Amino acid sequence: MPVPVLCPCGIGSPYEMCCGMYHNNPGTAPTAETLMRSRYTAFAIGNFEYISQTQKLKEGPDQAASDIQDSNENTQWIKLEINDTEDGLEKDKSGVVAFSAHFKEGKHIGKLSERSIFKKIKGQWFYISGDHAVQKNTPLVNSAAMNIGRNDPCLCGSGKKFKKCCAVV
Repeated sequence: MPVPVLCPCGIGSPYEMCCGMYHNNPGTAPTAETLMRSRYTAFAIGNFEYISQTQKLKEGPDQAASDIQDSNENTQWIKLEINDTEDGLEKDKSGVVAFSAHFKEGKHIGKLSERSIFKKIKGQWFYISGDHAVQKNTPLVNSAAMNIGRNDPCLCGSGKKFKKCCAVV
């Protein structure tokens, strides 16, 4: 999948100056929220190797990048909203990030809401586990980050115009 100009994480910065820095140097995200945003972006652009490298799952064995790709191949991530954070700063050893991630699968849209748990191990943040709920066929709530024109490139990074991609319901 082509790399988008603006980072899909919603900060509003160019990808290379935002999550791209962490994708190119796994293990360098300074906070739990930064890791959460960079993981979302990795899902959005199909960088499943990064997802695998930045998790140490509490239950079950670590997933290979190919397994993560297989379970996400039909999902197009549209927008991330950070709802709350607890700890997870540079000096903390653990943190929680609550978020909502809007997605599209075929002609259906939905929202994944999760409360993710992160731990810092030997100076590196990892995703450990999360409690999540999925709502299908939810309305996509537009935000300033989604304020793009119909003919602008889609924020999801597909390379298509917005009107031919995520704007199609």
